[in-house]
Amino acid sequence: MERAKDYKGSVADRLERLPFSKFHRNFLLMLTSGEWAESLMLLGNGAILGLVAAYFAIGGLLSEYALPAFFFVGEFVGSIFFGRLADRRGRRTVFLYNQLLFGGGMLVAGFMPSWELVGIFVFIGGIGVGGEFPLVDSYGTEIFKGKHRGSKLAVIYTIAATAGPFILYISSLTRGLGFFSFRIPLWIMGIAGFTVWAIRLRLPESPRWLEMQGRYKEADEIMKNIEERVKRDEKLSELPPVERETPIITKKSSYAELFRGDTRRTVIMMLIFQFFQSGIFYGFVTFAPGIMIHSFRFNNPLGFGAIIFSGFVIGSIVNIFIIDKIERKWGIIGFAILGGIFGTLFVAVHTLLGAVVLGFLTTFSLWNFSNFMHQYQGEIFPTRLRTTAAGLTYSLSRISTAILVLFIAAFIKPLGNLAIFYFIWLLVAICVVDLIVLGPHTTRRVVEEIAQ
Repeated sequence: MERAKDYKGSVADRLERLPFSKFHRNFLLMLTSGEWAESLMLLGNGAILGLVAAYFAIGGLLSEYALPAFFFVGEFVGSIFFGRLADRRGRRTVFLYNQLLFGGGMLVAGFMPSWELVGIFVFIGGIGVGGEFPLVDSYGTEIFKGKHRGSKLAVIYTIAATAGPFILYISSLTRGLGFFSFRIPLWIMGIAGFTVWAIRLRLPESPRWLEMQGRYKEADEIMKNIEERVKRDEKLSELPPVERETPIITKKSSYAELFRGDTRRTVIMMLIFQFFQSGIFYGFVTFAPGIMIHSFRFNNPLGFGAIIFSGFVIGSIVNIFIIDKIERKWGIIGFAILGGIFGTLFVAVHTLLGAVVLGFLTTFSLWNFSNFMHQYQGEIFPTRLRTTAAGLTYSLSRISTAILVLFIAAFIKPLGNLAIFYFIWLLVAICVVDLIVLGPHTTRRVVEEIAQ
C-alpha cells in the first residue's frame, strides 16, 4: 500500500479543480440510467402490484399494502448488503451486480403463475433496487465538485422521476389485458435492468475510494485518465491549479465505526430521520391513487395519477436550480412542511380539478424534499464509511415504509382520509426536530470537511 513516487495531491483536490466536461456528463448519464430503471418499480410498485392483486383476485390489506411490502423488504436487505459491499469491494462492483439482480428478479416475476411467486421475485429484484439509491448518492458525491454536486444529483433524480408517470401510464394501458396486465410492466423493468448493466460496464471505479483503501497507483491512474479526458473534452492545455491541500488519510472501515465519535451522532440522526421520512413520502404515494379512485368517479384513475405524479419531474427540474443555493437540511425541512400542507388540502378538497392540482403540488414538494435528502445522505459520512452508513440508514427507511404504510392502512385509514395526513404531520414534526438538533451543514462544502 505504498504511495506511487509521482503521486501528487489528493484525489479530492484534483477532482475539485476540474471543470464540468463530457466525462462528467457521461458519468452522470451512467448513474442516471440505473436510477431511472429502478425508479420504475420504486414509483410504480403500488399500481403494478395492484394489477397483480386484481389478476389473482386477492383483496383486503393483502392486496393493497402487503404485496408492496415484498418490494420494500427486498430494498431493506439490498441497502444493507450492497452498502457494505461497496465500501469493501468498490462502487463499480456493486453497480454491476445490483442491476443484474434487479433485472433478473423483475423479468422472472413476470412469468410466475401465482401471486406468492411474483412477490418472491419482486423481493429479489427489490434487493437490487436497495443497492442503487445509496450508491448513486455516494458515488455522485465522490466525483462531482462540492460547489455543484447538488445540482448534478438533482439532474439524475429529475430524469429518474420521469419513470413515475411513464410506468403509471403503461400500467393504465395494460390494466385491461388480463394475463399480461402486470407482466408487461415487469418485463419492461427486467429489460431496463439488463440494459443498464451493459451501459455501466464502462463505469470507472471511484478514485476517492481507491485512495482511501491505500490503492494509490490505481487511484492515480484513474485520475490521470479523467484529467486527460477533461483536458481533451474542454480543449485545455493545462488544468486549473489545485486550490487546497486535503490530507490523504488511508483507513479501512468497520461496522463498529458507525457508532463511534462524531460518526455516531450523524448515524443516529439519519436513522431517526430515515425511519420517519418514509411515512411522509410513501404515505402520499401509496394512498393517493386510492383516495382518487374512491373520492371521484372517472374511467382512468391511473391516467390522472400520472398527471399528479408528473409533479415529481417538475419539482425536480426546479430543484436543479435551488439545491446548491439552500442549506440542505433547511431544504428538507421546508419541503416536508409544504408537502404536508398540500397533502392535507388534497384530502380535504371536493373537486377533481382541485385534487389533481393539489396532488401535483404535493408531489412537487415531496420530490424536492427527496432530492435534498438524497444529496444530504451522500455527503455527511466519511468516504471509508459512506456507502456502509448510507446503506444502513436508507435500509431503515425501506423497512419502515412497510411498517408505517401497513400501520396507516390498519389503524389510521379507518378514521378517514384526513386522519392519514394528521399522522403524517406527526412524522414531519419528528423529522424537523431531528434535523434541527443533530443535522450538520453541508451545502457547497468539500465532503472531507463535512466528515471532520
